[in-house]
Amino acid sequence: MISVKEVYKILEHAAKPLAPQELPLLACMDLVAAEEVTAPINVPVFDNSAMDGYAIRFDDYAAGLPLQVAHIVEAGSPVMLRLQKGEAARIFTGAPVPEGADTVVQQEVCEVKDNLLTFMQPITRGSNIREKGSQTSIGTRVLQPGKVITAGYISFLATLGIAALKVHPRPKVGIIVTGKELVAAEQPLLHGQIYESNAVALQAALLKMGLVAAFAKHADDNEAELTACIAGCIPDVDMLLITGGISVGDYDFVKPVLEKLGAEEHFHKVKQKPGKPLYFGRLQGKAVFALPGNPASVLTCFHVYVQSFLKAMMGQNPFALKRYGILLTPYTKKAGLTHFVKARAENHKVEILSGQPSFQMDAYTRANAYAILQAEQEEFQVGEKVEIVLFEQ
Repeated sequence: MISVKEVYKILEHAAKPLAPQELPLLACMDLVAAEEVTAPINVPVFDNSAMDGYAIRFDDYAAGLPLQVAHIVEAGSPVMLRLQKGEAARIFTGAPVPEGADTVVQQEVCEVKDNLLTFMQPITRGSNIREKGSQTSIGTRVLQPGKVITAGYISFLATLGIAALKVHPRPKVGIIVTGKELVAAEQPLLHGQIYESNAVALQAALLKMGLVAAFAKHADDNEAELTACIAGCIPDVDMLLITGGISVGDYDFVKPVLEKLGAEEHFHKVKQKPGKPLYFGRLQGKAVFALPGNPASVLTCFHVYVQSFLKAMMGQNPFALKRYGILLTPYTKKAGLTHFVKARAENHKVEILSGQPSFQMDAYTRANAYAILQAEQEEFQVGEKVEIVLFEQ
């Protein structure tokens, strides 16, 4: 049995980003860039008007020449006009500024009579023109590897005409739940049966990360059935999550089946509560987490370990992130195991909730974090600083 600190070290070392893939821009939301991107064009592409008004040659205005409105320039106009001496052009926001023009005067301070333009206040040279390349010039680095693609990045890159990016893709995650006693929702319960919730909980937790489970299957507590299920599923995923059957009971077949299939074990059993029987290894190069069967243990192990591992597979660095809060409630436990207790964390304050046993789920309706209570410490006092793991990191 290993410590929680050792588990984090093993997982951090084992978690590697998936090979980059080129994906359509919208599919890159919340993913991590795997390449540097430079601007292929200038933005703006051409000098354009910042508002509706009139394009003029400032020297004509300064010389007091009468200005005749000789042209109309709309946004999207493909024709490049050239203003001659004494000419002005009616222009609209985003429209290309005619050659020779160097100033746009907003329409609110202009007056046109008999096609002649006059001004109701002094004019400033160069006003109201968005110059070519003033936001971004061609060749500028606009994205570097390791950056998370946000909606803002997508909007910005779209203005540059970029339609696809190389990113670390979303992992394909499969779920196998084990147990004879499990029954799907809406089915009648017979004596000794319970409703299956682990697959649903894991799918929901994955959805919060922007991931859709590749599948969620059920395998009976039967060695041959479990062997066939795991062997058939592992080629289709980057990570396999198995719940139940990982302890040492007569019907706990997950570990021996993984061994028979050639899995490389990294650890099994952790000095923690809940989730002591936790297993991590690799099968055919794919990450395998075998989680205990109790629902709270499943969610705890997912939030504390699996979530960070998945983020690392997507190119992030979650293992370096530590969060802390101040206890609002005292807590007492035995020394020897690290406890992950369901808590409510707000404004750097941490309230430990009732309903901690691993079979109880009602506390999850209020919890948004775990308080990490270190192994050798027994008494935790109000006002004490503790590390926390948020459900949504």
